[in-house]
Amino acid sequence: MYKLLIGLLALLVVAAMIPVAVISFDAPRAPPVMAAMAAPSKLASSDFPAPRQFRARDGANLQYYAYPAGPEKVAILIHGSAGPGTSMHILAESLRTAGVTVYVPDIRGHGGSGRRGDIDYIGQIDDDLADFVAALGTAKSGETRTLLGFSAGAGFAIRIAGGRYGLLFNRYVLLSPTTLSDAPTLRPNAGGWVSVAVPRIITIALLGRVGIHWFDGLPVIRYAISPEMARWLTDSYSYRLATNFGAGRQYQAYLQNIRRPAALLVGDADEQVIASQYAPLLQRLGVNIPVTIVPDVTHTDMIRNPKAIRAIVGAVSAP
Repeated sequence: MYKLLIGLLALLVVAAMIPVAVISFDAPRAPPVMAAMAAPSKLASSDFPAPRQFRARDGANLQYYAYPAGPEKVAILIHGSAGPGTSMHILAESLRTAGVTVYVPDIRGHGGSGRRGDIDYIGQIDDDLADFVAALGTAKSGETRTLLGFSAGAGFAIRIAGGRYGLLFNRYVLLSPTTLSDAPTLRPNAGGWVSVAVPRIITIALLGRVGIHWFDGLPVIRYAISPEMARWLTDSYSYRLATNFGAGRQYQAYLQNIRRPAALLVGDADEQVIASQYAPLLQRLGVNIPVTIVPDVTHTDMIRNPKAIRAIVGAVSAP
């Protein structure tokens, strides 16, 4: 009996070591630098408005940028993976010129908001966005509020639109959404933009189901950026941030639960996603979101190309 107990104990120890070993030895590796994603960093810092701060519910001061214009149309822009709010500067200025008041937060874990690449719990950046909307105050009579997300930020906008905070906004504009796990719209490894530690993610997720969250802060995704670009971009995401900043495996439910008007725009030359797959996906899910494919536009072109910006301004300004 004693030997049996010792054997069972040894078996339990070995079983416990397996997930620890997987997590320890499956750190994401940096993919080769993706030059196409570096272009927005060429903007001079003097072009940006002065950063502002708002206080989130946990007491943290989070950073955002304001582009004031008319009071009737307000848009909050959510940047893509790795990049801070300043990566949305060209689009923000274009919307302001069109009479839209624009706010661009640095999502927690990016830029000047929180610690780079991590958050405290899954759902925290949802709460941050709700706190930011509350800081703006009650919408004035006739004011239309739009949440616009780009790339991973569009995936996050889908999460918001179909989640508990979905009624905070009057309209959603989705630009080239990524972070729709296993969707036919996503190219392998987002066209070389990401390196994902899949075994580590699966193991951390399984441990989370039994209440073990010791490893949630470990990196599970790395981005194809150079050390120079890492000065202003976020080069990796923890499990917590990677799970929260996007729609993930629940994207179908989020899309089907959207209760406000929405529009989706994507370039037909996008390197990270397959533009032609969005409309069939939405049709299969029974989701009535119009898809606009902008010709000769790449992934980052969606937030800086004049042709794309004209289409985006039209979507934000729609009655």
